[in-house]
Amino acid sequence: MRRLRMILLVGLCLGVGFALMQYWKYRILHPATDDAYVQAHIVNIAARVSGPVIAVYVAENEYVAAGARLFDIEPSTFEANVASAQANYEIAAQATGASDAEVGVARSTLEEQDVALARAVRALERATSLATSNLISVSDFDNAKATHAEATASVARAQADLRRAQSKLGVKGAGNANVRAAAAALTSANLELSFTHVVAPVAGWVSNISIREGAMIIAERPQFSIVEDDQWWVEANFKETDLANLRPGSRATISIDMYPDLRIEGEVESLGAGSGAVFSLLPPENATGNWVKVTQRFPVRIRINPRTDDPNNLKPLRVGASAKVTIDIQP
Repeated sequence: MRRLRMILLVGLCLGVGFALMQYWKYRILHPATDDAYVQAHIVNIAARVSGPVIAVYVAENEYVAAGARLFDIEPSTFEANVASAQANYEIAAQATGASDAEVGVARSTLEEQDVALARAVRALERATSLATSNLISVSDFDNAKATHAEATASVARAQADLRRAQSKLGVKGAGNANVRAAAAALTSANLELSFTHVVAPVAGWVSNISIREGAMIIAERPQFSIVEDDQWWVEANFKETDLANLRPGSRATISIDMYPDLRIEGEVESLGAGSGAVFSLLPPENATGNWVKVTQRFPVRIRINPRTDDPNNLKPLRVGASAKVTIDIQP
């Protein structure tokens, strides 16, 4: 009997030892942490122009598609700016046409003065020939020279007027600098008018909304957020002693506290380059002398694989939900 009890005791010890060894091996190959939280991209929604809100189309926790209307800002001021910019554009186009006409007039004037100069040159040549033979009076010869000088000066003045008109005109048509400046101002005014209609940049759930009709909002100040329904992941904080064999691509099993019976498949996407303490607001100062060794935790990003377990979306993921992550490390 005593021999049998010894055999049973030894067998029990061996069984417990084997179980402990298997558990230790499992823990090595399957590191786990419950310091994990569901994450998603959160987009802050802000208007690009200031003004009073005239309509709000969404409510708290409502799902919106990308491009859906969120809210409108009173557009009358921006419509007036568009009308003013349109008028300035038309004025610039008309001014370009007028400048083109001035160039034509200056060119015609120059042609007339060229003809007058040619006539004065021929008259001076004849007067010079006649003066050599004393067949013309001195006063007539002086008049011919004066006429030639006046014609030369008139041509120079007409050339200067033409250059001035061409410089004022610049490039013709839509390439004209004044027209391009007016067109840019018109485009800017139209853009600001379009910014009075705020739409969803991504699909997701509206969160933390407080905007109301009649409220005055300031440009670039966030009004609420949209939790993007595109990419979900879990940020799991593993102890540094569990990181030795973790690699990107390792399979992961995720359990969400709010859905105890739910198991979600995932994959290690990346390992943090620094511990959470390093990036905290007040990082530890271990060099001060008051040093206590604390096992650090490093963030590990777990990508959630496409789900097929909830076709009716009865168990949607929610940002910030607590989770437990177990990594399957292949030996």
